[in-house]
Amino acid sequence: MPAVLSSALARARLLLGGLTDVLLPQTCVVCGVRISADQAPTCGECHENLAAVSHAPYCWRCGRTAEPVTMDEKGCGWCRGERFWNVGGVARVGGYEPPVRSLIVGLKYHGRERNAAYLGELMAAALRERPWLNELDALVPVPMHHLRRMQRRCDHTALLAAALAKQLGIPVLKGVLREKNTPSQTRITSRAQRFANVKGCFAARRPQRVRDKTVCIVDNLIATGATVHEVSKVLRKAGAKRIYAAVVARSVIPSDVQAEAPGQPSHSEERERRGI
Repeated sequence: MPAVLSSALARARLLLGGLTDVLLPQTCVVCGVRISADQAPTCGECHENLAAVSHAPYCWRCGRTAEPVTMDEKGCGWCRGERFWNVGGVARVGGYEPPVRSLIVGLKYHGRERNAAYLGELMAAALRERPWLNELDALVPVPMHHLRRMQRRCDHTALLAAALAKQLGIPVLKGVLREKNTPSQTRITSRAQRFANVKGCFAARRPQRVRDKTVCIVDNLIATGATVHEVSKVLRKAGAKRIYAAVVARSVIPSDVQAEAPGQPSHSEERERRGI
């Protein structure tokens, strides 16, 4: 290509990029500050904060933030004795804290669908660190009841699963239905009540589609593990060979903290719901 033409094309790209920034300004998906097109989707500060959060050590079995010295082949001090925890492992982006929390709240409660694409990239990076990634046959999003879907701007778990599938090339399998429109878990602070709230509310959709498959449940958040537990029960009954989970964040609720070592982080359900 002649040097003159090459230079002209370079100037045209710069001009077009400048016009794009003026006519369609980019903003950080986390904090909303204006950024240039080559920075998208986050500003430098939020990118650094996300990198720090996503590199925090966590339990390979339940996803809870934990130091390596507290973990072994059976999990961490919290999940080691839990018989209900019947998924083979968890991949997560970080704890339920800023800036991860801001991305979840923006998607789940405000319909910011571009957050799903970015979270899909972060979740894919977390999954690539799990030894069981290559075992997966399908991604199974936690389903939303159709009445709840009418109230929300989007089906956030379906969007997360689609974004993750695009990153990893693993198909999405809608293998579970939500038959009961139960109250939101964010309004329930008791661990026992959370398990009771979702008990029996899921059912398999065409069980033969998951039979003998290794699947990964996709959700935005694990708090007590009640939802993942119920979905995994349905998948196991339908004949799934192995079950894992991938989430954006892992949190704890106040009733869980009683069993925690001093200094472990906690987040109230009101903060979770409001995103503060």
